[in-house]
Amino acid sequence: MVKKPFIFLLLILILLNQVYVDATLDYAPRNIDTECSPKNILVGSYVGGRSHLKPILDVAAILIERGHNVTLLTSGYYAPSLEYPTVKQITLGPEINYKEILDAEFHKEFDFNRMAYFFEKSVKDYKETYEKYKSVAKDYNIDLFICDMHINEACLDIANTLKKPVVGMSSFFQFANRGLHKSDPMFQCNISLENESFLERFKCIIVRPLKLFYMIHPIINQLNNFREQVNVKPIVMGQSPKVSLHLVDTFFGFELPQSLPPNVQEMGPVLSEEYPSLTSELSDFMNAHDRVLYVAFGTRFHASTENNNKLLQSFVEAINKKIIDGVVWALVLTPEDSYSSTITLTDGSHIQTSPILNNKHPHIHIAKFAPQFAILNHTNTKLFFAHGGAGSSHESLYTGTPMLVLPFGVDQMGNADKLESAGVALTLNKFNLDVSDIINKIDFLLKDKNIKKNSERLEFLAKINSKRKFRAADSIEYILHSSNLNEGVDEEFLNEWFPAESRMGLIKGNNYDVYGAWLGIVLGLIGGILWVIFISISFILKRIIPFFIQKLKNE
Repeated sequence: MVKKPFIFLLLILILLNQVYVDATLDYAPRNIDTECSPKNILVGSYVGGRSHLKPILDVAAILIERGHNVTLLTSGYYAPSLEYPTVKQITLGPEINYKEILDAEFHKEFDFNRMAYFFEKSVKDYKETYEKYKSVAKDYNIDLFICDMHINEACLDIANTLKKPVVGMSSFFQFANRGLHKSDPMFQCNISLENESFLERFKCIIVRPLKLFYMIHPIINQLNNFREQVNVKPIVMGQSPKVSLHLVDTFFGFELPQSLPPNVQEMGPVLSEEYPSLTSELSDFMNAHDRVLYVAFGTRFHASTENNNKLLQSFVEAINKKIIDGVVWALVLTPEDSYSSTITLTDGSHIQTSPILNNKHPHIHIAKFAPQFAILNHTNTKLFFAHGGAGSSHESLYTGTPMLVLPFGVDQMGNADKLESAGVALTLNKFNLDVSDIINKIDFLLKDKNIKKNSERLEFLAKINSKRKFRAADSIEYILHSSNLNEGVDEEFLNEWFPAESRMGLIKGNNYDVYGAWLGIVLGLIGGILWVIFISISFILKRIIPFFIQKLKNE
């Protein structure tokens, strides 16, 4: 039988618990209404293509789910827009063809000299592109612009001219806030200057930027002339049109760490919620091979005939040596005639390439299209041989797949350096490919314990950071809300995100005037002390010493 005092105590405890719960509920934080009325958003990219558009559209897809209307304006027609059926697409003109622009220099070194070709083309198209943006902005009553930051001045200019908020997006910090300790292989410098000599840092920070300035200065002048013709204020060399927020599709761990102002935010890796699954044919091939090497070089570049022969020979010999037992090669852009008819192996034997390219080899699967994420996410994919594009790098890191990187140009060289620095990849040089070197690096990447450990570490970090695309969408909605409250964009717009030094100028913003004054005071004090010492010594030499000499003579 339960005693009455115990029952009484139990009732008191229940009553106290209810009081505590009521109090907790009373003071629990209430949800804040963050809903934003539907707005019209324009996504603009002059270059276009999957690598530039997909991260932007993945963020735009979140905004669409929240009720906003998104229009895409880009060169060519973005075929994967079927993934975003509610995005209306308008073309700027024909698709940008890298091979056509570079012509005979397609397989040469791709540094900032080659990049200038694309900048020059964008400038020639500036007036037509600007008017297209202007027309679409008017027709669709655009409230906010999301502009790809790669040679897309017209998008940024029309947004600022119409006094609309503009969000810039890129895959690396070169366009936003590079960091004083960082450079880029496009400038023939290492990605990090931390351990470089004074001479090398001087070249990368002073000499090569001056060469770049000299090279593109005439193009900037031409751009400013076109700007004036459409009543846009010219931009001083070294400056960029103002953006309300710069979102960068990267994350620290892959990217070298640096400090950032509040208006520059990392949001990567941006990955889709859903990806195409494996075809039945590809699924059967993957399931039948335990150690698959996946090969893909994106949709912009492909290797030369000589290098394609070396790659194919490497894959065949790696299979023969049982380093790998299967290869899936996505030949998206590579022409069919980019291989010799016969390849000679290291042992002197010869193989015909045509049967391999037509999927007659039991352990090599050639595809014009490959569902990349599904392949990388398959448990039998052990290594990714890639060009080092941002999207491919992010997918590889997310799935914990080590990489062998053969960069062709643009940001790929910098990404290759970052991946190798992170300990998840090895790199190759397209100008001195060697079959033995390729095979040895494949073997090393598959066996090294540190590569495996670093891949697992970066996989965890990539998965954590992949959720930040929702924060990017939140930030864009905050800009829309602020613009609505502010009734437009002015000089004070989003000052809470812009550091004071960005408005104070180079000297005042870095306190160079204060440090200069302090240095002047210190030097003045030192000079004063030295002057007093000099006067004292002079007095001793002129008065006191002659006095004692004369006194000695008199004695």
